[in-house]
Amino acid sequence: MNYGLLIFGELDRDRLAAALADLLSLTPDSVDVGDEGDDDRNWDAPVSCTVTPLTGDLHWHLDIYLSNTLPTPPVESDAAAWLANRLRTVVAYESVPLPPSAYWLVGPDGQRTRARIYEEDSDDAAVYRIDAVEHPLVELPGLPVAPLPEVIHSYRMPTPITDRLREHVAGDVSNLLGAWEAMVARLVEGWPPDGWYPAEFYREDLTTRDDLADVVEALAQPVKDTVERAVAEVDSRFAAATEDDGGKALAAATHDVPVADRWWWRRISRPLPWRDAPTA
Repeated sequence: MNYGLLIFGELDRDRLAAALADLLSLTPDSVDVGDEGDDDRNWDAPVSCTVTPLTGDLHWHLDIYLSNTLPTPPVESDAAAWLANRLRTVVAYESVPLPPSAYWLVGPDGQRTRARIYEEDSDDAAVYRIDAVEHPLVELPGLPVAPLPEVIHSYRMPTPITDRLREHVAGDVSNLLGAWEAMVARLVEGWPPDGWYPAEFYREDLTTRDDLADVVEALAQPVKDTVERAVAEVDSRFAAATEDDGGKALAAATHDVPVADRWWWRRISRPLPWRDAPTA
């Protein structure tokens, strides 16, 4: 198991080794901390941490390797919070694999916020820039605060109805139905991963439902009946979790007029999906 962490500020290697040892219930001599390119290391240690200097808004990269002999090590988010507290600093770790700019920042008090962090090209040390955060951190004042919706699409939702249908239909039909089913699943489950959903994304999903209707209408029998049953199953979940407001809430949020002849444009969940969006 590996942790990949970014550290703000100065780094005391002895304190780092002690913090990792306590995290994993080990003695300090069980943790090897060394620099990138240093071959004089205790490679047999159960924990090996390679530290690499950075420039920009974050100052160290920690590549932490945990031996598979360690029983049930903490997940990376817990390890990051532990180190932030013990080192009294801010620690960053990846939120999701894609987009690569999606990170969490955690402060010494355990406060977390999503962050957009870019790695810039450099001939010297790697440069990391914190482009924006969803919530301010006391330890890093002055960072731009803004919603970071790009992580939402990277959070995959289950689509069992579409998965069953893929045995019979592929291409545009399954892709459109999968996108619609994923949105409905997200709605029903309270808008994971962060409990909100941009109005623009909601509108895009209704447009996807429009496209799905057009594609299904052009299908030949008996495939058309099979697909229509699957669509109706997803639609029933959407209808049960929403109410008819005539499309007013979405129109107010996006300044667009809803499509009058398609019922899904008139329905919205309560509370509004974008109500709890982070604000600058």
